[in-house]
Amino acid sequence: MPSPDDLVSIDVRSGVNEAGEGFLTVVATAGNGRMILGQLDPATMRRMAMHWLESAEAAEQDAAVLRCIRKLELPEELAGAIVTELRNSRPDQ
Repeated sequence: MPSPDDLVSIDVRSGVNEAGEGFLTVVATAGNGRMILGQLDPATMRRMAMHWLESAEAAEQDAAVLRCIRKLELPEELAGAIVTELRNSRPDQ
């Protein structure tokens, strides 16, 4: 069961205003049911979505490096140094 402060979901719904401009309504829900609501334009949402996808991929790469270091029984400090270097070499990280 999530704690009250845990982020449990982010939902996005498309819409269009009376001027014919598209927008997205974003609803973030916490474990206690508290919701934060906002609207974003499509270009901003695309940039955010791309950043989320890139960050998810980076997290999986970082985890793979750590698994490899552990499998080879190398010092975990090495994993930390490699992961840090990978993060620093990624654009916008």
